[in-house]
Amino acid sequence: MQNKIVTNRKGTALLVALLVMGVLIAISLALSGLILREIRTTKEVLDAGRAFYAAESGIEVALYKLNNNLPGWEPEDEYVPLKIDDEYLAVGEYSVENTCSAYPCFDEDYDRDSADEYLRAYYDVLELNETITIPLFVVKNVEGELTHVPVGDFTVEFFAPFDPKIHFKEDLVETFKENLHGWDILRWKVFGIRENGYTEAITDFTALSKLNLVQEGVEESFVANAGNPTWFGSVGCGDVDQNKRYTDEIKCAQYSELYQSAHGVVPVKLEGQEAVTYVGTCLSTEAREYYDYGIDKELTSDEIRGCYPIKGFLDQHEFNYLTLTNLMNPSVFRAGVNKEYLSRLFFRVEFYEDEPESSNETVREYADITANGYSGGNKQSVNVKIRRGSFMPVFNFSLYSTYRKEGVTGEE
Repeated sequence: MQNKIVTNRKGTALLVALLVMGVLIAISLALSGLILREIRTTKEVLDAGRAFYAAESGIEVALYKLNNNLPGWEPEDEYVPLKIDDEYLAVGEYSVENTCSAYPCFDEDYDRDSADEYLRAYYDVLELNETITIPLFVVKNVEGELTHVPVGDFTVEFFAPFDPKIHFKEDLVETFKENLHGWDILRWKVFGIRENGYTEAITDFTALSKLNLVQEGVEESFVANAGNPTWFGSVGCGDVDQNKRYTDEIKCAQYSELYQSAHGVVPVKLEGQEAVTYVGTCLSTEAREYYDYGIDKELTSDEIRGCYPIKGFLDQHEFNYLTLTNLMNPSVFRAGVNKEYLSRLFFRVEFYEDEPESSNETVREYADITANGYSGGNKQSVNVKIRRGSFMPVFNFSLYSTYRKEGVTGEE
């Protein structure tokens, strides 16, 4: 019996071996699962990196093309393959929102308690002595070619945050109460290029309209604000179909028949000046001075035209640009007020299409670039907003003087 029991014990080795083998297999499977999971994780990390760099490549391509194309460019070819060692490992796509029908472009809904504060969101700020340049055209892809498309018409609307009765020096309150409409605080120019290659400009200085500062039936009221701004432009602000405006809550005052009939300028040559100066009042759809070089000869006083229609200038020139400069004089404000804030101008520009060949768009203040990268099953997105640079094709200053010293001839 004892020998039989001992003989039967020989089978336990197989059981132990099977048990050990099972444990080793279980450990191997567990380790394999961990290794495979790490491999998948590593692949996802690599795909995520490739997708991110593909998206970043889309941003870089969009930035490059924005910098090397005229204002208003938006992409046609949207895909950017990421190629490494002759193998396409990822692909990127990008889109650019770069045009808008008003400046600044207003896309969001604001929940404000005050109606004036809500409408102020439609305006940009022009600091004291600051100049802003806005293209009056965009570049569009028409039948596979980049084409310059001008705006049909535009209006500039602006207001100041001060109240003369509260913020002006005491000895100036009465003066400006009657003459505020003659105090020029905004200088504007429109530059354009004729077909003959000459760069020409119209220019004027604009004041706050007294009609907007005095509410009918209320003496000495001050109501200029975001909803009732001063305006000028190539078309009468009140003549535009309100359905075509960005918002119908911003109203433009109609100027009186007396103002319309009394407009006009006369050339005056002041002592010590070479060029004439135009003195008088033009319509809000006209420029006080137009320097016309289109005659192919040296400019004379006869070619400095007064009260020239802005619309006529736009129609005769290409690649037009609008510049606005804040010329506020802080010395009129009394002591103790925030002169920096009161010297600001709040402005907006709106654009309208008047014919099929024109546009109602200009360049956004910030181009909005969105790029997506794809690799494997991974997607990465990058969004960038870039402020528009200066696209002026000409210098916005003069290199001459109309002042002549006594005894010095023109040739000298």
